[in-house]
Amino acid sequence: MVTGALKFLKLPARLIYKAEKDGQAKYNMFSTKTCEFLGYMKAETVTLMTKDFYPVDKPTKSLYINKLEAFKKREGVGTDFINFAKHLSKESGAEGRIHLIAYNADSIANPPQKFYRKLGFTSKKPEDNIAIDEAIKNDTPLPLRLTFGSIMYLEKF
Repeated sequence: MVTGALKFLKLPARLIYKAEKDGQAKYNMFSTKTCEFLGYMKAETVTLMTKDFYPVDKPTKSLYINKLEAFKKREGVGTDFINFAKHLSKESGAEGRIHLIAYNADSIANPPQKFYRKLGFTSKKPEDNIAIDEAIKNDTPLPLRLTFGSIMYLEKF
């Protein structure tokens, strides 16, 4: 029996939900306004044993983003996924650490290093950070050596 007025909840503009397949977590994003599938992110928490992916001297947990695919470019989908990844990293015990290999096999004209750098990611190589920053500042392409991938990480925040 209902004794009062019903309250309607306002849905967020985007929902992210988890779908697991073969033990790999995949997070899908859906628009509640347009009913469109906006993209997905594959991510898992791993324990890093070496400095190859994160600058630490002891075994450390980090959220590894294996794939991030945003079907709507320049509409905040990728940024929403990274913000969600920050939440996942803290929730999983990785304390905000995130790492990935930034590359775009489909188009060397649209390298993701600029996107990740703008969101606070750092390349393991200082000279790569300088090159990415210069490309962002001057709105120029990355040096060819970086188009094949860069190991990048987000320090605890």
